[in-house]
Amino acid sequence: MEAKFLTVLADSCKNVFSQMTKTGTVNVSIKRDERLKEIYAVAQVAPYEDFTKKVKGNFFLGFNDERMAVVVASAIAENFGLPGFRNFDENAQDVMNEFMNTIVGHTITGWDKMGFRVKFDPPSSIQNINIRDAAFSCQEAYMIILDLGVDRVVFTITYVDGNRDHLRRRVLVVDDSGIIRGILAKNLIEGGFAVETAEDGLAALDKYQAFRPHLTIMDLNMPNMGGLDAMQEILQRDRQAKFIVLTSTARRDEELIARTLNVLSYVVKPVQMQEFLHIVKEALD
Repeated sequence: MEAKFLTVLADSCKNVFSQMTKTGTVNVSIKRDERLKEIYAVAQVAPYEDFTKKVKGNFFLGFNDERMAVVVASAIAENFGLPGFRNFDENAQDVMNEFMNTIVGHTITGWDKMGFRVKFDPPSSIQNINIRDAAFSCQEAYMIILDLGVDRVVFTITYVDGNRDHLRRRVLVVDDSGIIRGILAKNLIEGGFAVETAEDGLAALDKYQAFRPHLTIMDLNMPNMGGLDAMQEILQRDRQAKFIVLTSTARRDEELIARTLNVLSYVVKPVQMQEFLHIVKEALD
């Protein structure tokens, strides 16, 4: 995202925060977020998309702990002549959504004047949100940090440029374990890959057709349809399909069959993550 658009966002964060809380900021900084904060206790989230549908992302107003969210919500409420809050209840959430709505509204108004026309969905309040989830995957993320002297408020914006998204390698992860799927997807996303997941071979067929991955990570032993059958079905549809097999058994018969199915490598469970990422990158190169 261009610096001029981030500057508009930073100014909007500072001005709206000061006006709605009657609290000054010591400093405002913009920082590229190389490692997104994984979990926010409380976050306001507003998805956005430009009118050409080529650029999209999310605005996040995240708090590491609920206490700070209550403090900010109370400051805004008291500025409106309302009582403060003891906890982050529905009324506090409503106040924070209005706060978020105002920041985003001011931001896209500024962007519109610069020729970047964006629409956004109403913000929602989510607790214990993991912004590394596949739903929030992005190419870039930036933090707007409002330094209040005794504490700080962090506003994060994520960004995906559809004109460049095709450059990202797409990886489909197929495993019947939700934990394994989540761990592998998280590390692949951090590694810069676009990721989709499927819980068994049958689901993988539909996901493959829609996602068209450059590489599929395939578990062998799964309900409904196992990995060997799924790979055979996928290859009937796409002879260029490539696979890395996940296995805990390393049976000789499975290995012999898999050798005929464009399998580039085997990863034996439990997965050693650094080795796994190296194998994936090597396969795609």
